[in-house]
Amino acid sequence: MRQVGFIIYFFASSFCWAQINHPKASPFTTLKQEFGLSKITVEYSRPSAKGRVLFGEQVNGKSALVPYGRIWRVGANESTKITFLSDVVIDGQDLQKGCYALYAFPEEEEWQVIFHKNTTHWGDGRLDYNSQDDALRIKIIPLKTLDFQENFLISFDEITHNEITMILKWGNTKVSIPIQIDTESIMQAQIEKKLLNSPTAQTYYEIARYYQE
Repeated sequence: MRQVGFIIYFFASSFCWAQINHPKASPFTTLKQEFGLSKITVEYSRPSAKGRVLFGEQVNGKSALVPYGRIWRVGANESTKITFLSDVVIDGQDLQKGCYALYAFPEEEEWQVIFHKNTTHWGDGRLDYNSQDDALRIKIIPLKTLDFQENFLISFDEITHNEITMILKWGNTKVSIPIQIDTESIMQAQIEKKLLNSPTAQTYYEIARYYQE
């Protein structure tokens, strides 16, 4: 029995040593962005174009990496995850705070972008995706850009106390998603509470600075 155990240990050790740590084709990244009194966190992998047709139908005999009308994980590897620390309004629709998987159904004239409650799917979730688990589905018109984005990119821009724009960009395609938060109501509640509890000169200064900004 001792000899059998040694043989098993030998082969297991050989397998571990044989594994090679290689760079990922689609590197993982985490994006954190504050806006207003809240924060958004995005965890996703960034695939490269590598000369491929990214979205659409066949072009010169080459099939698109993401065919029109098929679900896409908005990244690579496991599903892209987005976490909101506060309730938000996305393209005019309410979404509760929490963590969601981000999916999309790209089309030439319109994208459907989905915030999905099940965050456990690997890949694009084609076999496991269930629309009943959608927390929110919006329609966004994609734009064509002159500059080319080699690695898929999620970014944030146009940041104010109450609004922020999430941008999905890959190749010559850009999708902008407007997000709002009710910072005014949160601040008003804080101000009223502070004014009822022995406000100081610093309290009035901070209130004035907020309204000035």
